[in-house]
Amino acid sequence: MKREQKLHFTISEMQLEDIEPATAMRLQSWLDTYVNEDLGVTADWIEKRNRMQLSEELKTSRRERFIKDKQSGILHAWVAKDADGKIIGSTTPFRDEDGTWQLGSLYVDKTWHGTGVGSELMRKVVDTLRGQDIYLGVVSYNERAKAFYRKWGFEVIPDSESLFDNKMPEIKMVRREKK
Repeated sequence: MKREQKLHFTISEMQLEDIEPATAMRLQSWLDTYVNEDLGVTADWIEKRNRMQLSEELKTSRRERFIKDKQSGILHAWVAKDADGKIIGSTTPFRDEDGTWQLGSLYVDKTWHGTGVGSELMRKVVDTLRGQDIYLGVVSYNERAKAFYRKWGFEVIPDSESLFDNKMPEIKMVRREKK
């Protein structure tokens, strides 16, 4: 695909029919991003985890939770689509039980890195959650993502490292709304 063609994308509110293609893109992003043999985060481990994410039970659960959380206002979600309508990015910020806004996820297909897709998705989040602090977890060895989030005003929360899924080192970051 030519670079010029990559620049044509749209951002829209996620719809029910976008959930599974967005999930597939996210799961592929896991394979493209998180393999770290030294830490035991192998392609096989990720593929096994991804297969579990594709179970009918989890698909149904995702759809039901999406509908309920969108209706209650605790979830906002957007997708980026290329000129052919293929999902190339997504983000799903949500408000947790404590009322804290979490980024939830922000993934972009690796062939679209550096084209502005991630920035446009983040702009939707920041504009929608204006006036709110936004928290996120990021895998500590994902330097590209950490640099992206720093560009958007997120700062690492000291001493916040934990293990995601008992395997992947994760740090917490926060973007404090300027009062």
